[in-house]
Amino acid sequence: MSPSDNPSGIPVPHREANGRPRLVATPSAPSGHGLRALVKRLWSTKNSHRLLVVGATLVCLVVFMVFSALSSYSAGELFEVGKVADRDIVAESDVVYVDEAATAMRVDEARRQVSPVFVLDDGITAAVLNEFSAFDDFFQENRALYPDNGAFLIALQVPYAASVGAELLERLLDYQSPANLFNQTRLALADLLSRGIFSIPDSGLEPYNPLQVELRKWVNGSLVYEQLDLESLATVYQLDEPLAAALRRQGAAGSLATLAGDLVQAFIEANAFFDQALSQRRLDTAGSGVEPVMRRLSKGERIIRKGFVVTEQDMLRLNALQNTAARFSLGYALGGGFFILLLFLAGIFFLSGQMSGITLNDRAFRLVLALAMAYFLLSAVLAALLPLNLQPHLAALLPGTLFAMLLALLFNDRFAIFFSLVLSLSLLPVSGFNAFLFTQSLIAGCAGALLVRRTSKRIDLVRAGAQLALIQFGSAIALGSLFGNNLQASLTSAIGLSLNAFFCSTLTLAFLPLLEQFLNAATAFRLQELSDLNAPALKMLLSVAPGTYSHSVSVAHLAESACREIGASPLLARVGAYYHDIGKIEQAEYFIENQSGYNKHDEINPRLSATVLRSHVKFGVERADSLGLPHEIRDIMASHHGNSVISFFYNKANREDAEASQQDYRYPGPLPASREAAVVMLADCAEAASRSLKRPTMPRLEQFVQDLINERLADGQLANSALTFHDLEQIKNTFVRILASHFHSRIEYPKAKENGK
Repeated sequence: MSPSDNPSGIPVPHREANGRPRLVATPSAPSGHGLRALVKRLWSTKNSHRLLVVGATLVCLVVFMVFSALSSYSAGELFEVGKVADRDIVAESDVVYVDEAATAMRVDEARRQVSPVFVLDDGITAAVLNEFSAFDDFFQENRALYPDNGAFLIALQVPYAASVGAELLERLLDYQSPANLFNQTRLALADLLSRGIFSIPDSGLEPYNPLQVELRKWVNGSLVYEQLDLESLATVYQLDEPLAAALRRQGAAGSLATLAGDLVQAFIEANAFFDQALSQRRLDTAGSGVEPVMRRLSKGERIIRKGFVVTEQDMLRLNALQNTAARFSLGYALGGGFFILLLFLAGIFFLSGQMSGITLNDRAFRLVLALAMAYFLLSAVLAALLPLNLQPHLAALLPGTLFAMLLALLFNDRFAIFFSLVLSLSLLPVSGFNAFLFTQSLIAGCAGALLVRRTSKRIDLVRAGAQLALIQFGSAIALGSLFGNNLQASLTSAIGLSLNAFFCSTLTLAFLPLLEQFLNAATAFRLQELSDLNAPALKMLLSVAPGTYSHSVSVAHLAESACREIGASPLLARVGAYYHDIGKIEQAEYFIENQSGYNKHDEINPRLSATVLRSHVKFGVERADSLGLPHEIRDIMASHHGNSVISFFYNKANREDAEASQQDYRYPGPLPASREAAVVMLADCAEAASRSLKRPTMPRLEQFVQDLINERLADGQLANSALTFHDLEQIKNTFVRILASHFHSRIEYPKAKENGK
């Protein structure tokens, strides 16, 4: 088939080289060019989902920003320090806040204890000592070459006049013991450099301890930190006292000490420098380690008194009350916006088919997105407008439990639990990241989803609502104790959440039928309604094709029992089996179960017979669409034969024409894509084929069912069904047990037969 033969782009069956079928999606026909084509592509299902998610994200961001700003409105704007207050402001709840001013003073005090860090540069120390040693060597080596002091002075001045000076060089030439002088100078110079010659910056030391510095240096391979008084530091410009002390430590005195001191000053350089980065880290560590000064405002305490002058302390307390309630700032708004973006990404991940087990169609996707947006927008508005005393009870005013129960019934409990997690996370940015509200909302959603997952009658929802109210009451009391709430606040939350649970379960009863029709969903309640054998379509099947009706009821019994054993949906399998052959109404007389002696297929060729048999699948799907049956039922009807071969007519055609194509005798498919659909396929095959058994014994019946399953397995009919070998074994045992009960009057049990002999 060429692409032009299939302009719709719907997957069509093709054959591999080994004759096995595969689905190939042919490309869609061009839909035009220009703006119209672009809009059409954008609003295709996949792209429209992306656009909707982007639009929903932007709307939520805007609403969050607007209502965060609204909730940050400060009553402090109505008052001014030094003026008489025209109203009372009373704390509506207990508030613990940080006294920023007192904390800042404590931080400043801690930082003022930090000494600035100076680092000793060993490279400079070595360079200074090497330079002095070079001068010493030059002096000692060249002294004997110049017996005349004048000539030697000229030789010394060439390299050292700038650094040492002519006057000091003359004094060195007049000194009688230059070797001792140079030795004493070297020792004093090394002593001073090891203790540090500090380079004090003009600015940058203001935040630090004004009395001490810390010197960082290496001593014998170990890193040492030494605390030094600022006034005792040696610098190039304040060297007199440290130099005198160093010379005294070397035992130098008199003219030797004077000349050695001048020589040290000629060569000395600063080698201890302020390390701003290390010092700043010390400063930051000291500041961050300070415990904040906490203040408490008790519930009912008057922050502002009417008729009294407003003081600075009053304004500080009022701002603390407002900031605790709103916590608004540009940084908070931006951080909350980023959190919302992450939340949408998390929602896409958690609600994907891989995580939740549900692949949403277009309508379902739009519904889920609308519910998530509605929850977030409502929570943002309520968080902004509710008075402070009602803020802790925000979760009791939100429909999170309603949404969780609806989605658990429409899809599955795992999807509903993930959805509840996403909704609970969305409460964090609008509530100032209140863990209490998050936990309340999550417990309510998960409990609601789990309580309704096994409901089979609508009255069960009322019972689930009562159970959920009890769970909510107990969880509110427990959470209140964990979060330190008083008994009155805990009881208020417990009553509010219990009422919320009751109303949500009641609203679930009201909204569920509407959503069932909107989504065409196969909920347990709708399947119960469709399982009524008095439905017009099934009554028509009974009157037009009574054999097919009886066959369908038997298949339903087999499929329901097998699905119950393997943990699949027995109700879905039963309803799917009731309707799976409804397409035979169109040509009932061509199917053997409806014939009474005369077989129309005896008069037509095998290929036409196969065409008639295959057509009942197409007619059934069309009738399912006209009846508005759920997609899950429709899928079972479309795939209950897969693309298996109509073997009777293929073999008959093969006997007449050895070149007969097997493709002409295969059902159109698709393959069963769910466990329920696969079980209905196996039950349909087993029930129909079992009618041909003669004198069925239990071993023969067991082997018969096993062969049927193996045949479908080998033909690839179960490849997409997710059935395991353990499931197949349980299905086989269930079929054998039920079929044995059907044939109980004719089964010969081997043991009984032997006893009869």
